[in-house]
Amino acid sequence: MDDGKPTRGDAASTVEHLSVLIADDDVAFRAATRRALEEDGLVVVSEVGDAATAISAATRLRPDICLIEVELPGDGMNAIGRITKAAPKSLVVVLSRSDRPEDVVAAFTRGASGYLLKGLTGERLAATLLAAHQGEPALSRSLVPYLVDEIRRGSVRRVVLPSGSVTLTAREWEVGELLREGYSTADIAERLGVSPVTVRRHVGLLLNKLGAESREAGVELLNSYGRR
Repeated sequence: MDDGKPTRGDAASTVEHLSVLIADDDVAFRAATRRALEEDGLVVVSEVGDAATAISAATRLRPDICLIEVELPGDGMNAIGRITKAAPKSLVVVLSRSDRPEDVVAAFTRGASGYLLKGLTGERLAATLLAAHQGEPALSRSLVPYLVDEIRRGSVRRVVLPSGSVTLTAREWEVGELLREGYSTADIAERLGVSPVTVRRHVGLLLNKLGAESREAGVELLNSYGRR
C-alpha cells in the first residue's frame, strides 16, 4: 500500500545530477564525503583544498551546491562571499568543524544558504542538501540557539561609507568598538573570552569590509561613519 511518503529510491532519483563541489583541506574527509554523496545519487564535480581553488572551481563549474569548510586555508569566509557573487545560482552550504557562533553568523552574512556541522551521515547529508536546493534552510539544530541569540542582540549593523554601506556582524561591531576605545589585541581577547588569534581574525574581517589598510584607518572610518 502506498502511503504517499517518498522512498529512498524516490529521493535518489530526485537528487540525480545535482552537482556538488567539496572544499575542505582534509583529503580523507573529502574522499569520504564524495563517496557518501555519490552513493546517494549526487554528482561531485570537484574536490579542492583551499579557498582560492574553491573560488576558481565554483566560478568555472557553477555547481548546484558548494560545500565549504570555513576554516579552509586562504580564508574560507572570504571564499563564501566571493562564490556567492561570482556564481549566484550556486548555493553555498557550510560543512564545518567550527561551531563558533561568530562563524555561523558571518557565513550567513556573506551569503551562505546553510551551515552544517561535520558528523552527518551520507544519507542525511544528501537529503539535507536536496532540501536546501529546494529552498529549505540547512542548519544543524545545535546552532539554532546561536542564531536566536544573535538576532536578539542585533546580529548585524550597517555602516554607511562614502563608497557604500557595509554590514558588520555583532562580534565585528563589538571588536570595532573596543578598537575605538584603544584596547589592544590581548585586552580585547581577555574582555571577550576568546584567543588573540580569534581577535586578529575578527579585526582582519572588519578591516577588509571597511576597506581599511590598518587598524588606525579602520578606527577613523568607524569614528566618522559608525553609529553607536
